[in-house]
Amino acid sequence: MKVAEYIAKKLIDQHVTDVFGIPGGVILDLIYAFDKCPGINAHLSYHEQAAAFEACGYAQVNHSLGVAYATRGPGFTNLITGIADAYADSLPVLFITAHSGLAVGHEQRFEQEQEMDTVQMVKYITKFASTVECIDQVEAKIDEAISKALTGRKGPVLLDFSTSLWNEDVENDCSQSKSNAKHNVVGTLACESIWKIIEKAQRPVFLLGDGIRQANVCYKLSNYINDIGIPVLTSRGAQDTGRACREYYGYIGSHGIRYSNFIFAKADLVISMGNRLAFPVKSESFQKAIQNKTIIRIECDENELKRAIPNSIVFKEELSNFVQGIKEQSIKTSNYESWLNVCRELKRHLCRTDCNDIVDTVSDIFRKISDETIVVADVGNNEFWLSRAYEISGIKNRILYSKSFGALGCGIGKAIGAYYKTKKPILCVVGDQGLQLNIQELQLMTQEKLPITIFVVNNHSSGMIKDRQKSREKFVHTTLDSGFMTPKFNLIAQGYGIDYLQLTDDVTDKNKILEAVKKPIIIERFFDESIGLQPSLPKGKQMQDMTPEIDRDLFKKLSEL
Repeated sequence: MKVAEYIAKKLIDQHVTDVFGIPGGVILDLIYAFDKCPGINAHLSYHEQAAAFEACGYAQVNHSLGVAYATRGPGFTNLITGIADAYADSLPVLFITAHSGLAVGHEQRFEQEQEMDTVQMVKYITKFASTVECIDQVEAKIDEAISKALTGRKGPVLLDFSTSLWNEDVENDCSQSKSNAKHNVVGTLACESIWKIIEKAQRPVFLLGDGIRQANVCYKLSNYINDIGIPVLTSRGAQDTGRACREYYGYIGSHGIRYSNFIFAKADLVISMGNRLAFPVKSESFQKAIQNKTIIRIECDENELKRAIPNSIVFKEELSNFVQGIKEQSIKTSNYESWLNVCRELKRHLCRTDCNDIVDTVSDIFRKISDETIVVADVGNNEFWLSRAYEISGIKNRILYSKSFGALGCGIGKAIGAYYKTKKPILCVVGDQGLQLNIQELQLMTQEKLPITIFVVNNHSSGMIKDRQKSREKFVHTTLDSGFMTPKFNLIAQGYGIDYLQLTDDVTDKNKILEAVKKPIIIERFFDESIGLQPSLPKGKQMQDMTPEIDRDLFKKLSEL
């Protein structure tokens, strides 16, 4: 079996059905192997950055292995933004590149055109990166890369092959290789310790993050949480995880839901699971929020524990082990009905606060899509409006973000990757700026007739940065008057052969959304550029006291609950 064929079969063993990239001289034999191997499809991306995002979306939707490939030089460097996104959000993606000669040291810039030290360039944003120079390294390096991508805290890996290896023979059948995955002891003792603390609490909350999905314990954990009746909060990027819980009360943060921040502030115990607690530790607002509470942190990544969170009790534990330990416990907990009533009262008073025309429009769209539709967010103010719309609409659909890295322009690529992994319809929400960063992938959508609906929030501005420029009273490259421009997206759609709909308040137009799920379409809605992002948390304020301020009598009443 040739090396290129061996790689294809190894990927099939990992249930990889689709890979993404652009042909290049040093990887042609790998692409030929993909082309003739039943069970795996190589898709022509139109930019390597988009190929990386497509592999990220493929991996993110259920945290299985995604794959992108690129040729040497600029092909490889174009992958780097997607590699960083995968690293920041713990996505298991295998990036494959190749070379025909070794890069030299720093004395010369280039000895051979396009050759560079790929490993050095990505070693800080990968779990594992290595060149593969000889046939004896092939099996071990592939096994190690895949294992590291998928075990522990997941993340991206990169293998840079010598192009001379593609057609060399691998002796062993890939089915004989063994996994390096380690299985830890079930965390029963940790569970016992944690539940002793919970039993003493009056106002406990679970704070969940996307690590719950990465550990594949969302369903089991939500069932248990529902049984014991403790309210649940999440990070913004883990909304769909929280939605599986009956007593879910939204996401916290500097642009969080007001009632969510209120509940966090009032809690006396926070059980953090799969959540990095990525607050600025020295933030005055954060210090105020945690000074009168205990925080239990369940974390598998030892490096994350180096962030010293005050008032915290730490359990270094794999979430899968911890949830298994929960099943072995027979826990008697207090009755939290009075605490739940406080949470419900906060939500009742504040559920419509901070809504606007954009939030209401996206909420209306959410209520029209099917339960199986996957929602993909791009980056910018539009994603925060989308998050709020998701919360007030009450839908339970899977939703994908670029969470920690915030890669503008990732939306279309992730939507494509998510479709190929699930074969389910996709709704991708983008801003008028983000759409332009990887607009060329509309070609892939139209040539493969992908059922992806792109909803463009068009306010003719670079809204997030414009909001930051307001305090300086000078706009630069963020508004139509200061140099920012948008194309006519209806003509863009026509050029790519994609259906287009300008959404209005007409009911007939809104109903057309339901008809669009079987083919690619761009739906655009124009909004007033004056709509800004709110609420926000001013520096030093209590996390529940956000701006714009709510009625102070109401604020006092809610604070006293």
